[in-house]
Amino acid sequence: MSTLVKQFRAAASPLPDDPNRLVVPEPVVKAALAERGLSIPRTGSALDGYTGPLVLKAFGPSLVHKSEVGAVQLGLTALTVNEARNAMEARLRPAGTFVEEQLPAGQELVVGVVDRPPFGLVLAFGPGGSFVEALDAVELRLLPMAAADAAALAHGFVRGSDAHRHGVAHAIEVIASLAMELNFHLAELECNPLIGGVAVDARCILHAEPRTGSTRADGPSTDFTRLFAPRSIAVAGASTSRETFGNRFLDAYRSFGWEPGSSLVAVHPSADSIGDVPAFPRADDTDYLLVAVPAERCAALLRAHAGRVRFAHVVSGGFGESEADDEDADADADKGGSVDGRHLEVELLAAAREGGMRLLGPNCMGVYSPAGRQTFLQGAPVEQGTVSVISQSGGLAGDIVKAGSTMGVRFSKLVTLGNSVDVTPGEMLDWMIDDPETTVVGLYLEDPKDGRRLVDALARAAGRVPVVALVGGLSRQGATAVASHTGALAVDRRVWQAIGDTTGCSIVETLEQFLAALAYLQRWCPAAGPAHRSSASSSASVPSPAALDPPAPATTVVIGPGGGASVLATDACDRAGLSVGRLLPEVRKALRGLGYGAGTSVSNPVEIPVGPAAQADTYHRALGPVLAGQAVDDVLIHVNVQAYYSYGSGPARLLETIELLGTTAPLPVRCMLVLRNLDAAPPVDVDAIINACRANGIVTTRTLDDASTAIAAAQRFQRCQRRRGAPSGAERGKAGG
Repeated sequence: MSTLVKQFRAAASPLPDDPNRLVVPEPVVKAALAERGLSIPRTGSALDGYTGPLVLKAFGPSLVHKSEVGAVQLGLTALTVNEARNAMEARLRPAGTFVEEQLPAGQELVVGVVDRPPFGLVLAFGPGGSFVEALDAVELRLLPMAAADAAALAHGFVRGSDAHRHGVAHAIEVIASLAMELNFHLAELECNPLIGGVAVDARCILHAEPRTGSTRADGPSTDFTRLFAPRSIAVAGASTSRETFGNRFLDAYRSFGWEPGSSLVAVHPSADSIGDVPAFPRADDTDYLLVAVPAERCAALLRAHAGRVRFAHVVSGGFGESEADDEDADADADKGGSVDGRHLEVELLAAAREGGMRLLGPNCMGVYSPAGRQTFLQGAPVEQGTVSVISQSGGLAGDIVKAGSTMGVRFSKLVTLGNSVDVTPGEMLDWMIDDPETTVVGLYLEDPKDGRRLVDALARAAGRVPVVALVGGLSRQGATAVASHTGALAVDRRVWQAIGDTTGCSIVETLEQFLAALAYLQRWCPAAGPAHRSSASSSASVPSPAALDPPAPATTVVIGPGGGASVLATDACDRAGLSVGRLLPEVRKALRGLGYGAGTSVSNPVEIPVGPAAQADTYHRALGPVLAGQAVDDVLIHVNVQAYYSYGSGPARLLETIELLGTTAPLPVRCMLVLRNLDAAPPVDVDAIINACRANGIVTTRTLDDASTAIAAAQRFQRCQRRRGAPSGAERGKAGG
């Protein structure tokens, strides 16, 4: 225990309404901040000869929110302060009082740090004083954070001179540093208000018992190669008389190329075979044991395979998730849930630990890996790719595989983790970052129990491997659905945004955005090679995108038919945080010289006549002077598919345009094609258009928001690469197509 922690704990007292939390007196907190270089108001002997107004404050375990109980009195003088002190002590009976100088009015800010399990310490910064709750303008960052983050936060909020901003940035750094010194002991630390870089008020609350947190060093080090490419598989729970999950998995493995025998067997207490698959009471020396028996039998089955199995995957439900809604036990029983699901989880984990095996689930669908012939789906795509996904939902994982495949996403690996009682999202992500067969990672999360380890892994991935996260349960009603699904509690949306801002991970809101981002990153922003990925590993040194220099104007160019669609496209880019700046004057002049701009915009968005009557190379003609005249990171191309039917006879000209954009004359820049109103085409033409885009390596979406979100994910990863010094996608020749 550090000297600071000992000092704070010795001075702290339990809160009257919560003995699990200890409040540290304000003078002790301010003294610690001052020792670390933060300015505080003059107090004590420093007030000798001071003639300005004074502030009287009381402190004690029942006076955490001083202004609400009258524990702060302003505008006093040396002549009136003692009388005010006597009155305050008689009224409040505090642990103590102290007097400070009263600072002149100024911009009031708040810097606070709160422990937000499972992620650890989160820093909040924004308008302070009485505005902190009235305005939803507070920015969040996870700790530890880089010094550049503090500067970026101050730059965004602080009025006045650069020196003033530097002072506030320094204050943020000091408060963050003090919070990290307290770390697992800290519940809350707040300076509100902070005026001109001076901590006018300070509050600190400790946990009575230090919390625990999982980090990369805490968890077991496992090589998951054989999970995704097992040499042998055993399935427990298949039936000789009826269709069960176990039977379906055996069928799925057969369809994926597994031959019954030594590499694929069933586990059954009495049968010799399940169909043509040999059955045994237990399996020997198996890489992967799939368990689909009732929850109360799972632990015993694992114990029977102690020392015989490397990875066990429990499909069965009825564990902790079945106790998510104590008010509806009947509904849990209808779903096969156990009234003692948490206890069954404890027993299951103990059995896995005793047996020397790693455990997936329970309550999950398993693993998909075309190269390793791992699957939980019938008819799963067999094409091998480089996109890997970690999902806490088995059902959604099937959607990701099937719908992602139609968008051109090619998977290396996908793993479902369900309740994550053993193998967790953070541990799996930490391994995937170094997997040479993975260049893009997707996450679907509901309850990341190892939140701190997950954040550390995301920080380690920044600039090495692009990561996209879809988080379920961020809405109020969604949180209820999550609780009934995995036994999880949802986390505030802004905390997840802070995770993205701190680590470089892109947070998306819909499955369509998730798949669009994976497809775009797969095509344009694959990860750096394994050697570069391992060049550094300290999460504290990872710069967040929020701290990076703002992108240059017109980093994203929007081009397509004019009218309202261009306005909506710009709005979509703005929602995604993309810069759609004006094109340079010489570029606009060149576009007008080509005949564009009569009644339409050429400033960005670039409005051009695209449709059945236009030439197939119209996009190339318009983009030529744009790409030659200024730096552009991404081009969002949109086309109105219904126009080819309302004003033409079909998709022939559109198919020519797609071929030109793809293989015939590809643009020398990242691009996304938005097929607006695609459903206006006949189904056979829809298939032809989609297949043409896939054949020509063009990433497509049907909505402007999905496209903008995907482009934003690429730009975020690119900024992390540039800060870390990794080769960008452009410098690697736009590899990954």
